[in-house]
This record gives sequence, structure tokens and C-alpha cells, in this order.
Amino acid sequence: MVGSVHFRLRRWIAVCGAVAAFAISACDSSGRAYEDLRLARLTEGKSTEQEVRQLFGEPTAVRDVAGGKGLVYPLGPEGPHTLLMKIGADGKYLGREDLLARSNLDRITPGMKERDVLVALGRPGHAKKNPLKRQTTWEWHFNDRVDTRMFVVTFDESGTVVSTAVEEDPRRFGGR
Repeated sequence: MVGSVHFRLRRWIAVCGAVAAFAISACDSSGRAYEDLRLARLTEGKSTEQEVRQLFGEPTAVRDVAGGKGLVYPLGPEGPHTLLMKIGADGKYLGREDLLARSNLDRITPGMKERDVLVALGRPGHAKKNPLKRQTTWEWHFNDRVDTRMFVVTFDESGTVVSTAVEEDPRRFGGR
């Protein structure tokens, strides 16, 4: 009886240790959690653009960033992260930025154009036209601390932002 309790306790400690090791390994060298475990295979300043493309495939967009270029990768259909993988002029991987970080969403303001929003956030997960209102709505799902929420941008017929909103993710309650 005592031996089986001791065995279960040792097994529980081993499982907790494995979980802790996995959690630690799922962070980059600065302690920031990986949005995708493929990032663990990349090393800033050493990995190359070719290695990024081998792991993540073709980017949905390529854009100029300070000191090089950025490769845009939405993670999953309507996923809560869109990564901008920064590549230096020498072709080396310089790190990543989550375009759907709350601080980036806060930069979207009325008066901006569709193109500016696309550059800031990447492709929306969902877009719909509202012909009666003469508006178009774009939606992105994003992680807001522990919850997934939805960021909604509404454009008028000229493609200008008229409003933004953060809403509960309807998927949490059985919606689309």
C-alpha cells in the first residue's frame, strides 16, 4: 500500500517535471511564449530566410521593414496570431512580431484606409459587405491575455475606417 502511494507520487512528480520542461522549452530566449512551436527551430541572427520559408511555407505578403523585409504568416484559418517574420538585408532571421497584438490593434483608428489596415494587421479572417449600410466589415480573432476575442473594423464605401470594436469571440459560445 505504502509502496504504491510512493510510486504514484514519484510518477506524479515526473509528469509535473516533464510538463514544466515543455512549458519552458515553448518560450524563446527572452522568455516570450512561442505563438507556434515551429519558432523553436529558428535562431535570431543565425537562421536564414530560406529556413523560415521551409518551416512556414510561402508568406501571404512580403513587405519592407526597417533594415530588411517582413514575411507575413497568418497562423491558421482565422487564427489568433499573424506573424511578421523579420529578415535582415543579409538574409538572416531577425525575430518576429505578432501583428494581432493588442497594442497594434489600438493603432487602427477612424480615417485610416483599407490598405493601411492590411499593412498593420494582415489579411482579415473574415470580411462581409453590408450593402444597406454601404459598409464593409473585417474581422480578426486575437488573443487578449487568456481569452480569444474578435477585432472588428468597419469601412465606409470609400474604404475608410469608420469604427473599430473588440467583441467576444462567438466561437466560444458555439457561433461561427
